[in-house]
Amino acid sequence: MALWGIEEQVKHYFADELEKDVEMTGAQFIVKFLEQKGVAHVYGIPGAAILPFYDAVLEQEHMRSINVRHEQTAIFMADGYARATGKVGICAATSGPGATNFLTGLYSAYGDSVPIIAFTGQVPTNLIGRDAFQEAPIVEMARPVTKAAYLVTKTTDLPKVMSEAWKLATQGRKGPVLIDIPVNVQKGLLKINLEDYMREEKEEYGDLVQVTDSQLEQVFTMIEEAERPVLMVGGGVALGGATKELIDLAQLLQIPVVSSLMGKDGFPNYHRLYAGMVGTMCQTPLGNKTVLESDLILNLGGRFDSRSTGEMNVFKMDRKIIHINIDEKELSRHVPTELAIASDVKNFILKLNNFIRSREYKLNPKALERIEALQIERTRLARQTDFESSPLKPQQAIIEVRKGLRPDAIVTLDCGLSQIWATQLYEAHEPRTFLITGRAGTMGWGLGAAMGAQLAYPQRQVVNLLGDASLGMSLQELATAAKHNIPVVVVVLNNSLFGLIRQQQNLFFNRRWISTELDYTNHIQGHQRGLDFVATAKGMGVEAELVEKPEQITDALARAFSAYRPYLIEILVDPDAQCSVSMDGTISGVREVS
Repeated sequence: MALWGIEEQVKHYFADELEKDVEMTGAQFIVKFLEQKGVAHVYGIPGAAILPFYDAVLEQEHMRSINVRHEQTAIFMADGYARATGKVGICAATSGPGATNFLTGLYSAYGDSVPIIAFTGQVPTNLIGRDAFQEAPIVEMARPVTKAAYLVTKTTDLPKVMSEAWKLATQGRKGPVLIDIPVNVQKGLLKINLEDYMREEKEEYGDLVQVTDSQLEQVFTMIEEAERPVLMVGGGVALGGATKELIDLAQLLQIPVVSSLMGKDGFPNYHRLYAGMVGTMCQTPLGNKTVLESDLILNLGGRFDSRSTGEMNVFKMDRKIIHINIDEKELSRHVPTELAIASDVKNFILKLNNFIRSREYKLNPKALERIEALQIERTRLARQTDFESSPLKPQQAIIEVRKGLRPDAIVTLDCGLSQIWATQLYEAHEPRTFLITGRAGTMGWGLGAAMGAQLAYPQRQVVNLLGDASLGMSLQELATAAKHNIPVVVVVLNNSLFGLIRQQQNLFFNRRWISTELDYTNHIQGHQRGLDFVATAKGMGVEAELVEKPEQITDALARAFSAYRPYLIEILVDPDAQCSVSMDGTISGVREVS
């Protein structure tokens, strides 16, 4: 059986046949619990302290272990799976260095509200605190970057811990949970009634402030009184499945929509009401202009991250702000607001739409005039898309990549120039198709995330679009894709640089370059560009080809997808190309470059 694509096959119709008071090991219980939740894949590397768990996975017909070359990639795969599906990603590692290799992944997932449960093995309970071989205080390390971190010291505590962990990961503002399990606890026995764990649990929002008619009246009144309102989309829209409701709201009010970095795929980028992105780096001229000219911002599911707002004296000024977020702690945390409501975004938008319709809302003619003007400005402020074919501009490469993909294709992006160019030029059509690490900005994340997404959706196009510096941090995982025949396509824009840092050296450090060049003389192959990604990929069993002209890109993608195997496309791009960034830290200070 292929190890990918079995997510759709996992069905659980055996609840009536389960025995009561079954005796099993702690590890067997964990795996049974995960199986009844529909978990099909566990990403990780087995080690001595986690072997009982892996042995229990082997017993299950519908669960497969996907082994990787580095534990960090395992949690990145769980992350990508969770972002693409909205379901919980599962990963497992041994104690000590295996566990600590999860920390960057936990940090990335925590910042972006991604539901993951990470299992780590631990030394036997009688050795904890005695500096045993591969003992690490992973729970203490993980607490700042998880919703919860558990050390389970009794096998009989596992049912309670698993139930709590699942609820924490999936309810309210979602996020990662770590469960550290000593090896003797995994081996220990417990009696359990499995029927207690077959019931589906609905998400509850009991701890959130309920949206009242009075609050809806306030929101409606502020929108009516505003002359230039704007809807600002945060990551919570796509994560909360609220895109359809948001489209209804925007069309009902005929209000321009801008997005943050994390909100880019929360609203279709081709929609006539979409004005683009707001920010200091990941932005569009029209997106920033729309915000700067606004007198009211309704933020839906965003955090007002500093890269979206820039300096507050320009972003806030005298415009009014309404903030809707599922996490009450985020409200008014970064930006002073006139109205803040803790609510699930989908629930809020549904109620607001119904409230507006009940008031028989009539469009202001000026609103329609504003939308018509938006279309003119869209053309006037559009970024350059025509470039000389040589040297190949990375901006042109990204435009060509988008042409070669279906509307529902999933793209994952690592941090760097490639991410910024993509946010500025790539058109996202559907939610959960433009996957990035927003808060952490993790390099080396995208390949693992793409493999996780591909395992969830084996029939869809999945691309990891990244720079050569990022691929250098995850390159060994091409072997993972080859081993498990995960047909992800890797598109690497190779400028032989840590390009974003080189640009900062150029702009702010008088072109004093240090440690940002990646090219070197390859004496074996006789060229200066250093690492040959095509040859390296082929050495790992991954088909690969080199592209040097923009007109070759769509054909290369067609070959990659028709191969239905992992595939790498290396595109040599202009090392002097730069991205448009703010020169003074404000959204009004962005300098356009090419």
